[in-house]
Amino acid sequence: MKKRIRVLHILTSLAPGGAETNLLSLLRHFDRTQFRHAVAYGGSGALEQEYAGEGAQLIRLAAMPLGLRDLARALSIARQIETFSPDIVHSHLDIPNVITLAAMALMKARPRLILHFHGLGIVPSRCLPGRGLAHSVYNVLARLYRHADFGIAICRFQLPYLERVGLGSERVRLIPNGINLDNYPQVQPHAEGSAYRFVSVARFYPEKDHRALIAAFREVATQLPDARLVLVGEGPLRAGIEELVRALGLQDRVTFLGMRRDVAAVLADSDCFVLNSLWELHPITILEAMRAGLPVIASGVGGIPDTVIDGQTGVLVPSADIQSLAAAMLRLGVDRSQSMAMGRKGRLEVEKRFSNALMANHIEEVYIEVMREV
Repeated sequence: MKKRIRVLHILTSLAPGGAETNLLSLLRHFDRTQFRHAVAYGGSGALEQEYAGEGAQLIRLAAMPLGLRDLARALSIARQIETFSPDIVHSHLDIPNVITLAAMALMKARPRLILHFHGLGIVPSRCLPGRGLAHSVYNVLARLYRHADFGIAICRFQLPYLERVGLGSERVRLIPNGINLDNYPQVQPHAEGSAYRFVSVARFYPEKDHRALIAAFREVATQLPDARLVLVGEGPLRAGIEELVRALGLQDRVTFLGMRRDVAAVLADSDCFVLNSLWELHPITILEAMRAGLPVIASGVGGIPDTVIDGQTGVLVPSADIQSLAAAMLRLGVDRSQSMAMGRKGRLEVEKRFSNALMANHIEEVYIEVMREV
């Protein structure tokens, strides 16, 4: 029987974050006859049982989620990695990437190393308004990434920055985020004369720029009496945005849903998805909206233009441009037939380009390529 390739994934924790839920979905599509997967992480997390249920061996590296403090434990982590005897170590996110590089420098037999760039560490601070000085630490540590065998970028926006830290195109593969497609509700035609519902799913943090969204919606509301805005998410800025909505007299037109576990159902009950972030990489929320059959209005930043085809599956606008955002919202709110056509096209694009089954295949191709070079 042919020996399976042993792949060890390293994550910060198994809390339900973007990279963690994405890997869990990919595990359901990986070929178990060719690959054996294990997952190493810090702390605990709500996804432990689900990972175990997908056949992944679990290795707890630390009592707390991994942090830069764990660089001091690099030798111990190296020995824990060695217990699985991996052929490939596949690290996800900036902190695990740095810790994995330090640990592997101390290993007796070094496996192949793939770094998966879900995070922003390679992107200069000047490109990320509001990110803060602490981000510059990641910019410095990113210089270590040249020691990896391969890198996986999730959007074209990352490629020049990977080149800058020493991972050129010959060692990088572009594999965007994917999503599962089965058994999710899709938008249904709404009754004639019903409200046109914009929806945004985003944490209340500065980079999501909710203030600009509310300002744009104020313009929309004056011209579209039936327009509504639904906001899904939590965060430290939520109270301030709620206060702004009341001050503008929009409390009957804007609904705050907080954190929801039924986001797919909320999307399916909407007409248009809006994400006007100041910066992003490759947001899964946009893929989820397109899966539901929604047109997308979004800032043309980061990896968003890799996903949204301007004028076909949605409308791209400059970030922090309230007038352009309001104009795009009015355009689709007024022309519902165009809105629905864009939504249908978006659903087809997700099926064709962004399924987790397809992404799992692409990642397995990287595994085989890496092992061919041993």
